[in-house]
Amino acid sequence: MNLVKRAAYWSCVYSIKAYQRLFVNLHVWGRENIPSGPKIYASNHIAASDALWVLPLLPEPVHIVIGPGYASRVAARVYDWFEQINALPAHCKSVVPEAVTYIQKGEPVCIAPEGGDLQEPFRLGKFFPDVARIYRQCRVPIVPVAFVAPQRNIRRHPSLDTTVEGHVYHYLFVQSGIFCVNFGEPWLPECPAESDARNTLYITRGLRERIAALVEDVRVNKFWLE
Repeated sequence: MNLVKRAAYWSCVYSIKAYQRLFVNLHVWGRENIPSGPKIYASNHIAASDALWVLPLLPEPVHIVIGPGYASRVAARVYDWFEQINALPAHCKSVVPEAVTYIQKGEPVCIAPEGGDLQEPFRLGKFFPDVARIYRQCRVPIVPVAFVAPQRNIRRHPSLDTTVEGHVYHYLFVQSGIFCVNFGEPWLPECPAESDARNTLYITRGLRERIAALVEDVRVNKFWLE
């Protein structure tokens, strides 16, 4: 990002921080695990607000892989100006090369391996292989991140639901109350197989296990949400 975009980015982040202080009971663990330099943040996906609430916790601007949000023309222009990554079906083939380009510039990316579908708290959906494909090309640390919030704090806004190629993506948002973020240790997986497909599967499975462990860590050890 150039200086103008960085200034605008941090202005937005400060606004988010101000809102958080008033309305969000934020609990954060593991920020010391965030390494310097380019990296891949990979998280579970429970609400449309996930990335919004994590931005103030990150030490530098990040390029977020965004799916259904890009269906709005107005939002798409804003995302493009801030150099986010379009993951709508028509752009899915460009996600990995675009993310790799930013990483090669020394800038981090953030991606939810579950795609645009939102999952219930404490549950993980199917993980797609994009994180593994990005990693295999640039070999920078993968930082697993777990988002957790009580179900009662996650509100649905049906009027904002988005339909993309016949699939309805429900708009869920944590407007207030408890929201937990648990950063795991950075991971540099050693690919054990000669086959690219097997290495991709190995990384994807390993990432899912790490995020699942971080979610369970919040549930059992970090914070009592009931």
